[in-house]
Amino acid sequence: MEKTLSKELTGLVDWAVTALGDIIRIELGERGFQRIEKIRKFVKSSEGQKLRGLMKLKKDLDKLSAAERFHIAHSFALMLEIINCCEAAYRTYRLKQEEYQIDRESHRFGRIIHVLTAHPTESRSADAIYYFRKIQELLERRLEKAQDQDLEELKSYLSWSWRLPMSKQRKPSVMDEAEYIYSLALDKDVVDLYIEQYKSGQPFYIRTWVGGDKDGHPGVDEKSMLGSLRLSRLSIIRWMENKWDALQQDIVPLAHTSHQDRKKTQSLLKEIAKAKAELKKLKALKMGDAQRVQKWVKGVDDIQKSYTLNFRQKSALLNDIVTCAKVFPGLVVPLEIREDSNLVHQALKASPASFAISRMLKTLDKISPNHDPRFYVRGFILSQTESENDIIAGIQLVKRYMREPRLPVVPLFESAHSLENSEDIITALLKDVRRRALIKKYWSSKIEIMVGYSDSAKENGSWPSRYLIATGIRGLEKLIQSKKFIPIFFHGSGGSIERGGGSVQEQTEWWPLTALETVKMTVQGETIYRNYAASEILKRQLQRFAEARDNQKKTTMSRGAETHLHRLAMSVQNSYRSILQEPNFLELIELATPYTFMKDLRLGSRPAKRQGTVDLKSLRAIPWVMCWTQTRSLFPTWWGVGSFWDGLSRKEKAQFRKIFKESSLFRTYIKALGFTLEKVEIDVFGLYLFESKLPQDVAQDFYDRFKKELSLCRKAMKEITGAESLLWYRPWLETSISLRSPLIHPLNVLQLLALRDHDVPLLRESVTGIASGMLTTG
Repeated sequence: MEKTLSKELTGLVDWAVTALGDIIRIELGERGFQRIEKIRKFVKSSEGQKLRGLMKLKKDLDKLSAAERFHIAHSFALMLEIINCCEAAYRTYRLKQEEYQIDRESHRFGRIIHVLTAHPTESRSADAIYYFRKIQELLERRLEKAQDQDLEELKSYLSWSWRLPMSKQRKPSVMDEAEYIYSLALDKDVVDLYIEQYKSGQPFYIRTWVGGDKDGHPGVDEKSMLGSLRLSRLSIIRWMENKWDALQQDIVPLAHTSHQDRKKTQSLLKEIAKAKAELKKLKALKMGDAQRVQKWVKGVDDIQKSYTLNFRQKSALLNDIVTCAKVFPGLVVPLEIREDSNLVHQALKASPASFAISRMLKTLDKISPNHDPRFYVRGFILSQTESENDIIAGIQLVKRYMREPRLPVVPLFESAHSLENSEDIITALLKDVRRRALIKKYWSSKIEIMVGYSDSAKENGSWPSRYLIATGIRGLEKLIQSKKFIPIFFHGSGGSIERGGGSVQEQTEWWPLTALETVKMTVQGETIYRNYAASEILKRQLQRFAEARDNQKKTTMSRGAETHLHRLAMSVQNSYRSILQEPNFLELIELATPYTFMKDLRLGSRPAKRQGTVDLKSLRAIPWVMCWTQTRSLFPTWWGVGSFWDGLSRKEKAQFRKIFKESSLFRTYIKALGFTLEKVEIDVFGLYLFESKLPQDVAQDFYDRFKKELSLCRKAMKEITGAESLLWYRPWLETSISLRSPLIHPLNVLQLLALRDHDVPLLRESVTGIASGMLTTG
């Protein structure tokens, strides 16, 4: 285990950040550069990391012009992003050096499915990301072999990056989001990885919600659904055309010279030219598309047979095309469509034109009238599922507009009530023999359940959410298997710890084997870029899932352990809900976080809150987490844990220390908790409180209580783990956070000035910079 940061990495960071400093000096002059350097040194000092020092910094920055403040925010945001580029480049460089081999005899084979979403957790603009990707690629090359021209190239990218705000300046459309996602997920190297994984018997698939997630999104309908499918079709066809071109180039010389197989070769070239022409026609996604696609795929199979007959071996290039058509049988990235279950009930009583979800299902039926609609849409997800009647309504709506229940209906359990009652809901659903029959006939005997980490954590707190989900999954697995069906668990988690994120090991260690045999999970916002920008990083993540599957084992907990974990969950849930219900808490969110200005941030096409009055229930989970991430408090993960621990007896504490060793669920939460606590800056949160329009006594009360609970939680962590470090299991990460964290402070201070003055450009840049520093938006 690495205890310190690699010299190669720190050297790379120094080199890149020094180059950024040179660009800042050129752009702002010596005086502007020295001002930023003075701030950097101040926040690195002991004084600059305390509440009093931060207030002093705010007073100094308040004297500057709007342009000067923006330049400072832009400088620190770029600095943090360059550090991220260095870390990603170093990680890719190291992964290229590693060798990973599977013991095929003992290996458990399975599949992995990423559902890519456009939830507003990518705050950077696509134009800025373009240059960051170029910088990362340059840094990777430099680690492999430094070149004299590296510095000149880096400074060019940095100079161009300087001229662009890092933040989005306009609200993206659904198609903007789709285009961005496909630019990463359908990049040539990544498509090659899908092919490689499929051939190795470990298939990796992608789906997306972009264009299909209707729930609360006025911009999603049948047009956006078709638009998203068309965009992915174009990318897949582009990849295939390159393969066809390469195949033609290899064969053409054989048609020029007289030999015994020349006529056969010429005939084969004509077949290839015809297949290319037919493929081009498929760019337009029309009604009855599935039949046209399947006819074309059969034609490719025939060409492979002709090739094999001619050359007595298969073509590797043709084999890649055939495999790609197996990975993407509709020659599109399939969507997952979603709607609120309450609206599904309403749609059943209304005309098709009244509800977008009805029109979407009707359009899907027209695309694939006689073929599997799952080539285009994998499932119909029902958010806010609270009873079997919600699922039945979903089935009825599919049947109404698709003639038969051909599309699997997936309940999303995301509230405490639905998670606690999930077994009863599915039991009631399966009582009817006709419903069991349709699951066998139309859904391949699979029952898919989606569990929502984000909303359940927003409602209950992080640990109660994990506990409810884990308990629900265990019960559902046993129930579904007892009915002779196959359970599929779809994990609706985000990149942040507060929304179920974390390392692969920490996410999966407590999963049952069925959840590892088919790993299905959402990948959101900046996490998409982090995983897909380099195919080596994505491949290593897939390998980690395979390792988790191979290493999965049942553990036995001591008697009474489950009772203790339930008690912890209920206590934290009560503490968390209690503070949320306090009269001043909503005021805290509105006055001491960026929430009120969410509409100005242009993060995503989806509204930041549900329609209706401003209340905690209407606030979506991602903006909720964003408020606590931006203010550096990360409160949903740790609130209530410290006070619970403080109230335990010595004997009870000893029991929890034993459970920490026995329970993978509890252990992974404690690791995530340590990571979160290491990133919390309570004095930065205090600055937001005291500089807000909250009454001073209210601000002081919240500050004192948060500080006390945080102290108790840190004490609990050390007593549970027996380690002084919160990141005892990953010490290099502790170093990384300690170096990065102070550089975020100026952005927090500038954000407060932006909130006060309603300086939208500065607000956007500060939000993006803080997100880069914290490695998550929401």
